[in-house]
Amino acid sequence: MDRHPCTTAAAARGGTLTALRKRLAGVMTALALALGGAALGAQAQDASPPPTPEAIAERAYTYGLQQAIFYGQRWIYTQNDAAANDIYSGVNRFFWVRKQITPDFPVVTPNATTLYGSGFLDLRAGPVVIEVPAITDRYFSVQIMDQYGIFRMIVGSPFNGTIARKYILIPPGFDGTVPADFPTTDIVQWPSKTAYGVVRMAVENGSDAEIATINAYQDQVTMTPLADWMANGHKGVPQEGRDIVAGDFVIPDGLPDYAVGQVDKQTAEQYFTLLNVILNDPTMPLLTDSVLETDMIAQLASIGIGPGLSFDWATLTPDMQTALETGFKAGFDSVRATLKTNLIDMNGWGIVRNDGGFETRWMDRAVIADAAWAAPDKNISHGGAFLFTDADGQPLSGSNKYTLTFDMNDLPPVTQFWSIPIYDTNGYFVANEINRYTVNSFMLAAGDLVAQDGKLVIHVQHEKPTDPDQAKNWLPAPADGFRFTARFYGPYAPLTDGTYNMPKAVKVD
Repeated sequence: MDRHPCTTAAAARGGTLTALRKRLAGVMTALALALGGAALGAQAQDASPPPTPEAIAERAYTYGLQQAIFYGQRWIYTQNDAAANDIYSGVNRFFWVRKQITPDFPVVTPNATTLYGSGFLDLRAGPVVIEVPAITDRYFSVQIMDQYGIFRMIVGSPFNGTIARKYILIPPGFDGTVPADFPTTDIVQWPSKTAYGVVRMAVENGSDAEIATINAYQDQVTMTPLADWMANGHKGVPQEGRDIVAGDFVIPDGLPDYAVGQVDKQTAEQYFTLLNVILNDPTMPLLTDSVLETDMIAQLASIGIGPGLSFDWATLTPDMQTALETGFKAGFDSVRATLKTNLIDMNGWGIVRNDGGFETRWMDRAVIADAAWAAPDKNISHGGAFLFTDADGQPLSGSNKYTLTFDMNDLPPVTQFWSIPIYDTNGYFVANEINRYTVNSFMLAAGDLVAQDGKLVIHVQHEKPTDPDQAKNWLPAPADGFRFTARFYGPYAPLTDGTYNMPKAVKVD
């Protein structure tokens, strides 16, 4: 007997449902087994021994080094009013470098191809407004960094244009009204109540007239608390004539003695004491929803460090002090070793990996903090191309003569400019008779450097070349050891992945 089509379809559906129930039953059984296995795995994991204090201390070093240097620098900028501290500026105020950096300005690995300003924002009382004038004749950038080393605001000529703009940083918990003056593109929701800002402006020839032009731009850049901005007719308050407002952040014992040169000077006792202060600082909240950081905080709590805890080194047992010192040294050594071994090789030049992701990549974060704290984000400049040795792998020395040879058809690929400064082995400029501490693309464009036969040959040596053509391209070297740290503003991919053929330093007779 033929079945009615509806009856046949119903039977088919019934068979399908039966099969589906069997499949679901199988899936549930497998899921139950999996969950049971996961539970057993979790129990086994829970049964494993907890990390030792040494291991916790070592991990805590890579976790917290960036934040610790941030804290130390904030003290230098906002609280260290010693007469010898030229960069003391207070909160919500820029310290400006108003002339090209020369050897009399003792900054490590300085850049003479930009003038810059830097300072710390204090958002505890509410939003802060940063105003930048129209700058159409040169490169400029503004970048704002949180305590984790993450640049959450990057603006300027290559990024959003050259017109005058104002930006407002809104701290967590702000329940006021944002003035209607700000487009949503220039409203920045900031994750903490503290920040570090850097403004850079390119120096193309260094003439007195150009420096005066840049200084005028600097005078128009303002950092103003919102209440003062509104009281000033919705305009930034110029720094000239403004009183310095000192920070009032906790100053751990010893910080004034080790904040300058912090990484090499601080002891385990000082570091962990400072880390506890940081974790209790209301201006520096933890990351939101970070499982990795939550685990770190739990481990730190086991040694008495963390939110709501009072850490006192003197109350630790000798064994615990030794354990923390051992872990601290292991962390220090690990960061320094990683800096040397984890560089991207660019034909002998080593590029620091600075790809961001600092929420979870603590070693990368610590390496950047150690090598060049607050170094530009790779979107601004890949500013960490180091060269310590010549083409034969020997240390660079002023007792030798070298050449760096660029193909004019294959210059460093940038949207903005490149700069190759030379330093002594400690990273400082050394005075020379022609006051030249770098070679850069501006000098090439202006004719201060001369190419011949399609090649740009830079002569690196201590004594001035006797050949007039070589003297034009002379980069004076210190008498003893030296090194380079090249910077590339607006780099193309080959300068970040290491595939560009950067010239080696070739020793010549």
